[in-house]
Amino acid sequence: MTRRHTIDVLTATASDLRKLLDSGEVSSVELVGLYLGQIARHNKQGLMLNAMISTASANRVLEEARMLDSERAQKGPRPKLHGIPIILKDVICTPNFGLETTAGSLALKGLNATEDAPIATLLREAGCIVIGKSNLSEWANSRGFGVTSGWSAAGGQTQSPYVKGGADPEDRWLGHSTPAGSSSGSAVAIAAGFAPLTIGTEANGSIVQPAIRAAAYGLKGTVGDMIMKGTQSGGAAFDSAGPIAKSAEDCAAVMDILLPGRDFRSHLTKSWDGIRIAYLDYKTWQLPDSMCEKTPAFDTQHELEMLRALEKIESLGAQVTYNARLMSLPEIIKKYKTVTMREIRRHQLAFVIPRFLGLFNNPQLRTLQDQVRFNKEHAAEELPPEQPSHGLAHLRQSVRHAVQLCLEESNADVIMASGETLLPSTAACAGYPIGSVPLGFSFFNGRPFGMEIMARNGEEERIFQVMSAWEATFPKARQPPPLLVNWDANL
Repeated sequence: MTRRHTIDVLTATASDLRKLLDSGEVSSVELVGLYLGQIARHNKQGLMLNAMISTASANRVLEEARMLDSERAQKGPRPKLHGIPIILKDVICTPNFGLETTAGSLALKGLNATEDAPIATLLREAGCIVIGKSNLSEWANSRGFGVTSGWSAAGGQTQSPYVKGGADPEDRWLGHSTPAGSSSGSAVAIAAGFAPLTIGTEANGSIVQPAIRAAAYGLKGTVGDMIMKGTQSGGAAFDSAGPIAKSAEDCAAVMDILLPGRDFRSHLTKSWDGIRIAYLDYKTWQLPDSMCEKTPAFDTQHELEMLRALEKIESLGAQVTYNARLMSLPEIIKKYKTVTMREIRRHQLAFVIPRFLGLFNNPQLRTLQDQVRFNKEHAAEELPPEQPSHGLAHLRQSVRHAVQLCLEESNADVIMASGETLLPSTAACAGYPIGSVPLGFSFFNGRPFGMEIMARNGEEERIFQVMSAWEATFPKARQPPPLLVNWDANL
């Protein structure tokens, strides 16, 4: 087949590609070759983004693409993502895909897991072609905050394609130069045109914050609704998975696969009518200095553009309650006398890491202590000097009660806040779904910024309503990285 359509990998959505596949203007074989070529140009070469830890054998995925092309011709397409390339975060086990799983650690390099994660299997059965595994904050940031966000020993430092000069190794954990994490590689891969779809995982901000810094859409599903077996958890009590993509429609198509029977695409109304929002004040909720330094050159522009956006959607039918009152986690912990999220995550590491390591074929690497010993024995690579139960139930119940009070007082269905806030921590403790939308680009250093949307348990549909209306209202919020758009001209 001779391709009759020029595809821009920096802007093409999975929906765009599906239409071309359905019309016969392009084949899955051509798409796989196109995206593998872009990875080769800019992962370890070109802009050197380090967004990928591994890519699939070209022969293997091209053969898979040929089979899917043949199936399409003979039987018609499977669901919406038949023959579409996709990238998975490298905490999702894929032994039968010909791809190892490292969680970013050299300890797992060369080992094989015993079975595929259900997430990977569901996507393959829907016709997606897994072409690689993305970089991340090592061990899904379970190592703590002492390394730059987006760094792993196996993949190096993931770089934002929007920030000239890349991540400053002296920057704070979520500093302005970083791509955020832990699903940094998944988000950067979308922005860089490495695939039209990627999958991330999140305990606390690990999908939505990297998605925002890649001018993309992201969604973390309700905790407990998705089968997370075969994935390395950044916090089992708070963990879920979800898509990062260039459009709300693409995110919905992925969630239709991962949570079958929900039909999220039917909620992409593109209308603000009936949408009621509680907005959290930026200055009250923004990230503390320990995570990201307050920077007037960034903060002033960001807050102004958020307020202008909210005024715009009000004019189109949305109801917005400004400065909504939601208790912070410290206030909730004090009032309800709960344990902290950190205490629960620390306690769970004792069984979460061994459970994940038990999926691999190395009897010398089975416990958390084994992993600590490996890091010490390989300190030059894993610890480089340049890289700076009942309690859960009570915490979850308390946070949900606080969220409900906020929604009732504001007469709202969802809570929105800046992507530079601690709202993902509230969503994590409540087990609630949270999504993200792009908004603009900082004059300060060019990096994207955006907003987050949290809904109650199992109410992803409300998030998709907001995402769809947002995308229709602010189409220019999603722009490809100028560094890549102008790459050839700058050579």
